[in-house]
Amino acid sequence: MYNLTFRPPAKNDLQEIIEYYDSINPKLADVFLQQLDKAVYHIQNYPLSCQKKFSSIRVVFLKRFSYGIYFIINQQEIAVIAILHSSRNPKIWRTR
Repeated sequence: MYNLTFRPPAKNDLQEIIEYYDSINPKLADVFLQQLDKAVYHIQNYPLSCQKKFSSIRVVFLKRFSYGIYFIINQQEIAVIAILHSSRNPKIWRTR
């Protein structure tokens, strides 16, 4: 299993998403976190099965929410670089 880290911009993305869903309904934020945990588990255990989006950038989309987790694989580490809503420009990770 790979070590997985969230880069600071991805941590900021996650914080903003949680705050947004928490403002609507705290249970919704909990469901989002459950879906995120499932996706992170999949990424850690099967990273090469995830869709290659841009050269070395891979993405996995959450099942019940329109978010993608963008990550790169370096040796035995996976770095999450962004968590973006599917309506946003996916190339935003280039600014990070």
